[in-house]
Amino acid sequence: MRTPLIAGNWKMNTTLADAHILATGIRNEAEHLEQIEIVLCPPSIWLTEVAHIVPPRHYSHLKLGAQNMYFEETGAFTGEISPLMVKEVAEYVIIGHSERTHLFGEKVPFLAQKVRSALDHSLNPIICVGEDAKAADSKRQLVHTLEHLTVDLTQVELEQIVIAYEPVWAIGSGTPATPDYAQEVIAALRRVVTEKTRMLYGGSVSDQNSLGFLSQPDIDGLLIGGASLKIKTFITIARQADDQIVAQKSTSKQP
Repeated sequence: MRTPLIAGNWKMNTTLADAHILATGIRNEAEHLEQIEIVLCPPSIWLTEVAHIVPPRHYSHLKLGAQNMYFEETGAFTGEISPLMVKEVAEYVIIGHSERTHLFGEKVPFLAQKVRSALDHSLNPIICVGEDAKAADSKRQLVHTLEHLTVDLTQVELEQIVIAYEPVWAIGSGTPATPDYAQEVIAALRRVVTEKTRMLYGGSVSDQNSLGFLSQPDIDGLLIGGASLKIKTFITIARQADDQIVAQKSTSKQP
């Protein structure tokens, strides 16, 4: 059974005080949700501060992630953070989010270098893929993109990465993909990786629609944007995922 993963991408939000309140609230509420993994991805400037609240490798189920990184270890790359910096405080890193590809022009070969670097530095990349608009060939294009991003990865590395399907037309729109549509796309993407690779959905996720996605056979969790900034909402979603696993394990034990 793949361990569900609920990731909160705070994007460019929170003051230092906000980050403390949000991280502390989630840590306290998520203490017993040990059937899943929860990953908090604050702005990079707050990663060290949040790491004092959620110490690296202290919890088996509560982790930190960076929202981005450069693939070089050191150098004259003003404004960037390196994998060496990230691994001091986090275990995950988001790579290829549509806001990076659309606003900052990051292309597939560049992203592939980031994926390679993350894995080489024992970080777990959350690789984002998504289409601009619904189209007949969009699924084929997404599969093609994922093939290029993972072409040199070993079987073990394919099991280590996380894929997040985030249709660009759904992000921040308030209109998510339907669970059936997301399942169809994610099932196609899974054929590029492995049965053990965790696959997430992201795009206008809320506590009102999250259970529909979590109930799909190929969707192993969620990458959450705006809803991750609200402790109650985020924890409600995480608890839904945790309750599902508890119920599945209970059913499997019955004669």
